[in-house]
Parts: sequence; structure tokens; C-alpha cells
Amino acid sequence: MQLILSLCFFIIFSFSQILIVNSYDEKDQCGMPQLNGFLSIMYKSQYKPEDFDIYFLNARVTTKKELKTKVQKILKNLNKYDYVVTFDDAAFQLIGIPASKKAKIIFFSGLNIPFSVYKQKYNLPDNFSGVYEKLYAKEVLEVFNKIKPINKVALFYSDGVGKIVKNQIISEIKNTPFENKIDLIHIKTLKELKQKTEEINKLPIYTLFVPLTLNLEKKYTFLQIKDIYLKNIKKPDISININFANLGFLGFGGVDFYEMGKQCANLVLLYTKNHIKKIENARAHYFFVNAKRAKEINFNLPKWFMINYLRKIIY
Repeated sequence: MQLILSLCFFIIFSFSQILIVNSYDEKDQCGMPQLNGFLSIMYKSQYKPEDFDIYFLNARVTTKKELKTKVQKILKNLNKYDYVVTFDDAAFQLIGIPASKKAKIIFFSGLNIPFSVYKQKYNLPDNFSGVYEKLYAKEVLEVFNKIKPINKVALFYSDGVGKIVKNQIISEIKNTPFENKIDLIHIKTLKELKQKTEEINKLPIYTLFVPLTLNLEKKYTFLQIKDIYLKNIKKPDISININFANLGFLGFGGVDFYEMGKQCANLVLLYTKNHIKKIENARAHYFFVNAKRAKEINFNLPKWFMINYLRKIIY
């Protein structure tokens, strides 16, 4: 009898209250820092691992049929949860939006399409709170331009998520001196990526490049294609995300994805305590450089930059 009571107690108090859905996989350079930042705050606030069910859609490489099956299984069990948290646009579109129609409170982090666009397009109810992934592209380019005057920027993108982020960067630098300095390099295949990166490297007109993740005809994760960028282009990059610098890119500066996840967690706590919902821009951005990559491409960092701007050096 005591054993049965113990089991009942465990079942009641280990029942998941919060559903977390990641757009990509367990190694993703964008999603995982957000998830880790989110959980770091939630665990400090007395939440426990058993309070969460965590799913990874792996949307970069999963076929549409498999993705549809994953999504249907998750949506089928929505009644188990008090709240839904999504990281990045794919999870928001596939899980967050339909869950909102079932009166769930949705928290998001890492949207590249403004929430106002989603709200108008899908006639969304007022049950959202979250963080828009402002990239600070203008601010980063302004500082880079002081170190090395920018002639042309090669921005690599693809359809899907790559196109969304490309559009966001273009939007952030609109009506700035950099607006007409971006060359959009559309990539469909791995072969095209190899060819275009080699061409960009040879052309002196290009000062730097932006290595976005790519949805290619054959599915590849960013970890599978990053070395093509790094080996073929010996020029500075602006990677927008510090985790790209951890992967070997120069990085230079951009949004802090870990802090963005923490910011989302604080919005969850704000709602659970005070029933306040807020839509915010990602607040934390800073400058970071991979020292090994800087040496490899002969990119010299001036003293004023290191003193006044550089927060983290990755060796």
C-alpha cells in the first residue's frame, strides 16, 4: 500500500507542466544555447528537469513527411501542458501557432520574423510572450568598418530559414551606408557553396562575408558544411552568433543566444508570478573574436577595439 502511494505521489509531481520544442537538433549552434540559458534560469527558480518535456524537431534535415508526423504527435498531447515554449521560427510556426489556438500560453525565443508579422498573418490571439532575435547587424558593421573600411559583404543564404535571416539582416541595415554594400549569394547545393566560396575568396572587392546556415537540396547540418566556409574563404566574417566563433569562425560580434534564452525564461517567470505578457527584442549583444581564426586570416585587432568593445576572446 505504501509503495502504491509513493508511486502515485511520483506520478502527480513529475507530471510535465511545460512543453519545450526546439526547431533543430541537440547540437544546433542557435537552439542549444537558448535552451541552456532558459533552463539555467528555470532551475534556479526551483523548477526541476521533470517539469519539462523537451522535443527537437530537427527541421533542418528532417523530411516534410517525418516532420509532419513529429508535429502531430506533439500537438496530440497538448492538454498535458500548462505552457508551451518554442525556440526559433520553425517550432513557433509548427507548434506555437496551433497551440495558441487551443488557448495555451506560448513563450518564444529566437524569432527572426517579427511577431507583429505573424500576428497579422495568422490572426493570433493575445496569449504570447517572448523574445525577438534582433541581430544588431548595423551596430556590428559600424564597428567593423572602423577597423577595415567595408567595400562589399558577401551574404550567403538559401531558401527556408536562410532566407528569413537574410531578410532580417537587410531590414536591420536599411537606410544605412551598408545597405548597398551587401551582395546576396544564393546557394542551393553543396557544389554551389564550394564554387561560390572559392570565387569570393579570390575577388578583392569582398571585404568580409556572412556565413548563414543553409537549407540545401540535400539535407546538411551546419556542422557538416562549416569547414567549406572556413577552408575556402580566408577573409573576416561576421557570424552574428558567438557559437559560430566557437566553431572556428572569426565571429566578431552579434547577439548572445544564451542570454536570449535566459531572457525568455524571465518572461515565463514574469507571467507565472504576475500574469504579465511582453514581447521584447533580444537585449544582449557584444563583440567576440576567435583569436586563432584572426591569426590565420591576418586580421589585426586594433588596441582601441580590444579595450572598448571586445568582451570575449576565443582561443
